[in-house]
Formats: sequence, C-alpha cells, structure tokens
Amino acid sequence: MSLPSGGYHPLVKVVVHDRTEELPARIRTYAEQRLHRVARHFDRVVEAEVEFARESGRGPSSFCAVQIIVRMDGRRLPLAQAREVAPDPKAALDVALDKVDRQVVKLKEKVKVGKKRAAPDGLGEDRERDPGPELIRIKLRPESLEDAVAALDTLDTAEQPFYVFLDEGSGSVNVCFRRRDGRLAVIEPVVP
Repeated sequence: MSLPSGGYHPLVKVVVHDRTEELPARIRTYAEQRLHRVARHFDRVVEAEVEFARESGRGPSSFCAVQIIVRMDGRRLPLAQAREVAPDPKAALDVALDKVDRQVVKLKEKVKVGKKRAAPDGLGEDRERDPGPELIRIKLRPESLEDAVAALDTLDTAEQPFYVFLDEGSGSVNVCFRRRDGRLAVIEPVVP
C-alpha cells in the first residue's frame, strides 16, 4: 500500500482484489492513489475496497467490472459503493471512483446540514455553556407572614436572599426578603 503524496491525508486502508489475473500494476497503483484522496473529502473514511473482475458479454470481447466499497469509522454498513462495467479496467475504475467521490461529498454535506439544524441560531456550543436564566419550580402552600419570615431566617441568604410563599389571608403569591439595612420587605403583586 502506498501513501498519498503531497500534504497530509488521514490514512485509508486500500485493498485491491484482482479477480482478472491480468491487472497491470499501474492500474493497481492508480486505484490506491485515487482512493487515498477520498479521505480528503470526509475524514471518517478508514477503508476502501476495490474489486476487479471479468464479465463476459454476448460478443467475443469481455468486459471489466469494477466494484468499490468505502467504509467509515464506526459504521458496519458501507459509506459509499459503486459498480461499473467497461471494456477497459481504467475507464470502469474512473467512472466508479467519480460515483464514490460524489456519494462521499453528498454524505459530508448531509452531516454539515444536520449540525446546522442542531444550532439554527449559530450559537452552537455557547448555548450549552450559557443556558440562560435558571428555572426553579416550587410548590407553594398557604403560610402566614410570620411563618414566611421564620423560613427566610433559616435559609442561606447568600445563596437565596428571598422566600416565596402563598399568603393564607389573601391567597396571592408574595415574596419576602431582607433589605441591606436588615429590615424585612414583602412584595405583594397587584393585578389590575
């Protein structure tokens, strides 16, 4: 197996099967070089398999069939595959390689679009780091103001400087807290 020349490409294992028994070495090398380049489109490609076989037609001449299977890291099923038949092995290989190339590029675009849909407003990872205000749900039970003040005094005011309660007299939701000077304040919402 030869390594790709010119720049870094992730290493792709290329396996060439010759069922024709007459495949020239230059075609084998050409197939390996071209399949190493598939990884430049999609870095998850780990293996490419090429099979050359003879197919007899109706006439006296026989055709060369080329089948290419490209596998991706972490998937059992092939990422891309193509099969072509032509009188010349290089011609069949070129057409099959073009098909596989288009399939790999199409899959990469599909993955990109999927990632964009996951973060439509362009925030992406920033949204995970800053989810916005914390939503706290509490069950309220009717309490008097004295009970609410006693509950406020038992809380850690550095972490939660207020106490929300349901006033037993009016039935409204109230918030009590201590001002900076130590005095108690109660917020009673008024709905017009």
